[in-house]
Amino acid sequence: MIAGLAHIEQCWLVLDAHGVIRHRNPPASLLLGGDLLPGQPLPAMQPCALPRELCGLLELQQLQLGELTLGAQLQPAQGGLQLCRLVDLAPVLQQEHERRQRERYLSVLSELSSLAEKNRIRRLELALQYAAQALELQAGMVARYCGDALEVVAHSAPQDYRHGAMLPLELVYCEHTLRSNSLQAVHDILDSVLADSACYRQTGIRSYIGMPLEVDGQRFGTLAFWGQTPHAPFTEADAQFVRHLARWVAVGLERKLAADELSLSYRILEEQLDWLRLAGQVARLGHWSYAPQTGWVTLSAEACALLALPRQHLPLSEVERRMVVEDRQHWRKAFAACLYESGELQQEVRLRQQDERVSWLALRAQLVERSEGPLLFGVLMDVTEAKEAQQLILYQASHDGLTGCVNRVLLFDRLEQEIRRSERLQQQFSLLFIDLDRFKQVNDHHGHDAGDKVLMAIANRLQRMLRATDTVARVGGDEFVLLLPGLAPGRDLALLQQQVLAQIERPVRDGRHQYRVSASIGVASFPQDGGDAGALLKFADSRMYQDKRPARH
Repeated sequence: MIAGLAHIEQCWLVLDAHGVIRHRNPPASLLLGGDLLPGQPLPAMQPCALPRELCGLLELQQLQLGELTLGAQLQPAQGGLQLCRLVDLAPVLQQEHERRQRERYLSVLSELSSLAEKNRIRRLELALQYAAQALELQAGMVARYCGDALEVVAHSAPQDYRHGAMLPLELVYCEHTLRSNSLQAVHDILDSVLADSACYRQTGIRSYIGMPLEVDGQRFGTLAFWGQTPHAPFTEADAQFVRHLARWVAVGLERKLAADELSLSYRILEEQLDWLRLAGQVARLGHWSYAPQTGWVTLSAEACALLALPRQHLPLSEVERRMVVEDRQHWRKAFAACLYESGELQQEVRLRQQDERVSWLALRAQLVERSEGPLLFGVLMDVTEAKEAQQLILYQASHDGLTGCVNRVLLFDRLEQEIRRSERLQQQFSLLFIDLDRFKQVNDHHGHDAGDKVLMAIANRLQRMLRATDTVARVGGDEFVLLLPGLAPGRDLALLQQQVLAQIERPVRDGRHQYRVSASIGVASFPQDGGDAGALLKFADSRMYQDKRPARH
């Protein structure tokens, strides 16, 4: 076995039954140098950092030796010895890193293609912002060449920049980009000839990547990104991304400067569709188009998967049938406005899946005029996780974290809505302002955990006894407000007030303990006690203090 390994180009180790290295062939000795010598045990290995499907196929584990990253493939033991093949993973890991970079950059490019911002300068600045984040740099700029200076056209710089500002060439690294007329990338200025430049002395910028811009075949200026700290060495994926972005920026500048935007828009459409096809393949971002003259939709493969549709070319009505019924009317209204008014579409709809789950889909599109007729084209993406996160944030911002009741912010909003509704229908409504009495004694004698249980129990009782249209809000430590639409002063309101008091005065049991509180209640009715939310709450609060007796608190 050992003799046969001497003439094999791959790196092999021979291990004994205890995992101790007994031999290594010449390629392994050349690779390892003074590491993993015969007689040393094979170190503990880690899961491989490569994609799971590749590691699983090759049964690779990862071995870290200083700066050397190796993949280890153990063979079945034979005669008390076991072969271990070593693979230098550095090139593969670098390729995997660049692949992930390309995926991220394709996603950014596809997002830029669907930007709905009409102001072209603002559109450029959004693109610079997204691209700088993707490159892990701090800022970006598009500048026009003006002899011995650059004029800032658009930027995402945090400070010291403004539109139209003139930057002397000697104070920007873009001078070297313009002089070479090619992409320039420096991951650490201090390791380059630019370390002694006036730009570094003036700005302290440590990393830079820039690309010349040509507009209508003429030199226009530069696209540049920079950071105040050193960057990891720029990769070919970084360079390709900046080159693609420079083309996109140049097209945007051409649109801004060109007199005939109609013919130019078709070129942009073709380029954006190419990007969308790439993004659909790599980042599972679907694209679609709609021809008004036929009423048919064309979907990419990823769009078909997201919509769970079997065909790529089908009538619009089949796509609409996948939407939740309640969303179809809003979708059709936005779709018609895009076709006949604005030319742009931004809509989010819900889809009902086969397992009855509901997912969210965001659709963005733009109408482009062509000689053969208009075409609506755009992208669609699954935004379910983002919508669920938004809903959680909105709930947390508008509800009390302990009791789940509406908080003061949402209460004021609902009060204002109820005032407008009651004015329109010439109706009355009432609210009860409740302050718990003897609650402080529970906190002082039994602790805040007991107080929290009392608050949760009372909130639950109030929510269960009221109508679905009523609102229970917690507006203070031991204060609640009940909003009662359509309930005017009278016998029903007085009866409800007694029922609320009875629910509150019921003891709250907690194991062997039980806690008792009471309440003071103030009543206000619209419109006689106030014409806005603040006035109504103030009136009910004053009534509550009139009702409060010293013995209660």
